Amino acid sequence: MGLEIVTVPCLSDNYAFLIRDEATGDVAIVDAPEAGPLIAAAEDRGWQVGQILITHHHADHIGGVPDLLAQYPVPVFGPRHDGIAAVTNPLGEGDRFS
Repeated sequence: MGLEIVTVPCLSDNYAFLIRDEATGDVAIVDAPEAGPLIAAAEDRGWQVGQILITHHHADHIGGVPDLLAQYPVPVFGPRHDGIAAVTNPLGEGDRFS
């Protein structure tokens, strides 16, 4: 078993990703330019999002987080020093999480 990764087009020129652990069924969103396409992609597959992973603070990576949190009140992992208000689990260089 492994990971299933779905590339989700967002905005007019960007992507986000849904990652599902095939062994556990856990689902994460990686970056969130906008919520609608990510919610639709998860719902189309019958997946329940369990966390959001943010790589950095640019708007085209965090713009959809508030709407995603309204749909999925889940932990948000992201950089400790990027000033992203939605991050509930801040991470720094070398940190690990599961």
